[in-house]
Amino acid sequence: MSTTASPSSSIDASSPFLLRFFSPTHHSPDPSNRTLPQILAWPDSHLESSHDYIQLLFPLPEHSAFASAPVITQQIAEAFAASEELRGELRRAWGRMMLFYGLKVDVSSTGTTVVTATERVHTSPSRWLSRFNHNHLRITRIIRSLRVLGCGEEAAAFWKFLLESDDVKKAVSARSLMYWKRAAERELHLPPDEDDDEAEGVKWLRDCESGNA
Repeated sequence: MSTTASPSSSIDASSPFLLRFFSPTHHSPDPSNRTLPQILAWPDSHLESSHDYIQLLFPLPEHSAFASAPVITQQIAEAFAASEELRGELRRAWGRMMLFYGLKVDVSSTGTTVVTATERVHTSPSRWLSRFNHNHLRITRIIRSLRVLGCGEEAAAFWKFLLESDDVKKAVSARSLMYWKRAAERELHLPPDEDDDEAEGVKWLRDCESGNA
């Protein structure tokens, strides 16, 4: 993917909403007047009960069931690829969700990002360690969004934990694991809910992967 997009310092009022929302200089509010820092400061109970913020924190290149949910375009993906500040804010959002799920993020002595469970993993209000849970859809979204927006290392670390965790193997359905695997390992132009491996998927992502962007 091209990295010629403008850095976050050039983001202004005419820039796409997602760039203004994530920009640490702007932190523009969403239509409900919520900013990124405000959402990240919510208690776990609010993160669990509210259902229209995850689309802001982890947007996708596909349209959502929430009609107002922002969509990642090639312009937005390239801006994230070019801006450590934007990716840093996305990592902050990811870190908050890891805490919400009773997980923690560390960096190993070799510089590798590692996700591990804390004792709160079984008491989190999310109750995500269960066979069926709406947070499973959120986890699929989080992994895919991280990859599309240039935080592949974080997506891989999260998936590695999910894949190797005995708690996950015991509690989570094979269907949820399938979607997480697709989000983590599939070519980016194919969304996790696409069953046809030969489908066109998201055209601009397909072009980027083939070098035609």
